[in-house]
Amino acid sequence: REVKTQIAGVTVVSDVSGFGFKHIRVIGLDQIRCIAAFMTGSFPLWFNKIHVINHPRLFNVLFNMIKPFLNDRVRDNIVFHGNDLSSLHQEVCPELLPGDLGGSGELDNTAVVAAAKKMDNHF
Repeated sequence: REVKTQIAGVTVVSDVSGFGFKHIRVIGLDQIRCIAAFMTGSFPLWFNKIHVINHPRLFNVLFNMIKPFLNDRVRDNIVFHGNDLSSLHQEVCPELLPGDLGGSGELDNTAVVAAAKKMDNHF
């Protein structure tokens, strides 16, 4: 329904600071394949860039398990910033980020929630 977003793609910023062993122990090969398929084209959305911040070392284990299932384009568009928000700000305008990510933008998703609720019968 949102043709512009499907064509232009989205930039994702994912804070995985809470990722831990409790998460990785429940992820099997089926879930890994599902994640990889989602990211490589089975979902009608193009991921322009995926920025991962505050990732613990254990998250690298998960990424290394998923990496063989990703194509080069997707793999090259995943950027790990660790705790360095300044490198994130070089790629994502701080005005678009909420305060807890060092930005000055306000995170207001009320319009998105309202649009999703209107489509509730669709799902």
